[in-house]
Amino acid sequence: MALTNATVAPRYARALFEAAQETDQLQAVSEELVSLRQVMAQNPNLLATLTAVTVKLEDKQALIDTLKSEASSLVANLLQVTFDYGRIAALPFIFTDFDQRYADAIGQLDATVTTAVALTDDQQSALSQAIANKFHANTVQMTTKVDAALLGGVKVQTRDALIDGSVATRLGKLRAQLLAK
Repeated sequence: MALTNATVAPRYARALFEAAQETDQLQAVSEELVSLRQVMAQNPNLLATLTAVTVKLEDKQALIDTLKSEASSLVANLLQVTFDYGRIAALPFIFTDFDQRYADAIGQLDATVTTAVALTDDQQSALSQAIANKFHANTVQMTTKVDAALLGGVKVQTRDALIDGSVATRLGKLRAQLLAK
């Protein structure tokens, strides 16, 4: 069975995370990966070029060397190893996995909050604190969305959980109960 980029990414991310943790460079490596992700976003053809069979190996290596030029040894090694083993296309998956490990390590929770109406700053702050308490997180990185179809209440989506306290869902459950009798 062939290994996909999504399958191998956690291995690379774990190795990078553990190495960064051992050398007390977690935050620095995380920041470097954010910068590298920005470079890739600004140059959407970069990964395609690095994986293209029509581009000479020397030219690809020159691109990798450019990316490594201002990187720490850990991130430079990640770039070189993923390139050498034909896994450079796994970088976006590696970044995502590393980000999750880093967020867990610092007690940060990413949550998407959907409400029927926009929340005030005070409501956002109170909700952020309530989510942090519920999930035992130090901080909550909250993204808010407005969906009038919820009618009221709130829906909170994290990586591992969904709390749906919306009026629309409650009405749907009540309707199902009434129809079942």
